[in-house]
Amino acid sequence: MPAAPEGLHAAWVLVEPDHLGLREITALVEAGALRPVVDTVLPLSEAAKAHELGELGRTTGKIVLSVV
Repeated sequence: MPAAPEGLHAAWVLVEPDHLGLREITALVEAGALRPVVDTVLPLSEAAKAHELGELGRTTGKIVLSVV
């Protein structure tokens, strides 16, 4: 993984969402113990662009689609 040369450990994690788990994550975010990293926010109409950005593999956080 790219982080290894810097003395860091990086791993992929795949999680299936469930109600209890999402509530626990919400509590962590509200307590300030977990801060999501957002790379880009795009309107839903630019979903194709969001996919293109994700496929580049160069983001430093999540790509968010705004539906407001």
